[in-house]
Amino acid sequence: MKYLVGVLIGAWLMGGAVQAETLRVAYFEQGDVPFVIRDGSKGKGIFPDLMAAIARVNGDTLSVRFLPNARIQGEFDQGLLDLEVGANPAWRKEAKVPGLYSISFGLARTVLCYRLGVHRTKDQVEDFAGERIGTIAGYHYPEFEAAFNSHLVSRENVDNPRNLLLMLNAKRFKQVFVSKQVKDYWQAQDRASYGCQEGRTVDQAEMMIRVHPARSNILPKLNAAIESLRKSGELDTIFRRYAS
Repeated sequence: MKYLVGVLIGAWLMGGAVQAETLRVAYFEQGDVPFVIRDGSKGKGIFPDLMAAIARVNGDTLSVRFLPNARIQGEFDQGLLDLEVGANPAWRKEAKVPGLYSISFGLARTVLCYRLGVHRTKDQVEDFAGERIGTIAGYHYPEFEAAFNSHLVSRENVDNPRNLLLMLNAKRFKQVFVSKQVKDYWQAQDRASYGCQEGRTVDQAEMMIRVHPARSNILPKLNAAIESLRKSGELDTIFRRYAS
């Protein structure tokens, strides 16, 4: 796979001048700090900053909107969006249009977080039988999907991670699934409001850019731009910019 990616990037680099593109992308309208922050028409955060850097490297233009997660998926299926940033094939197995994927630009970790004062020694899927777990609407948790679908475990959807942590501390939940990066960010801002007891990792996956098949032509130069940003250190700078 790495050899194939290298060949594609090499072929793109040897192809001479690159045609500028207008790329349609949407981010979660509620924001998802530190990945997406609603700020201005283009937003900021890890995902918008990454795409801005890629567009700069490739000479492309971004058409940015902010939408609910479900609508992002629907518009991608309809070909109304070209890209979904921060996706992984494991999370889109049931999508009508699975899409194509760039090389990885980072690692996403989802962890169990317990309300402060809640302690448990067993944390496998079956150990949560009959219990509720706070989750983010539209997000997929592969290890627990079968248990959710069979109602062995109940998932309670919340619109964004910040509210999820607030509701955990308000004793609405005993436990939630949350991005480690998001949790660390909010705890650094206000531990009294967002503090929790971190448990085990329930999902760990590479973050990629999902490309609509109709725009497969842009995949080589996306990969080349990500690799260029990684080698220059700018990719790491983007992540550190929003570290807790």
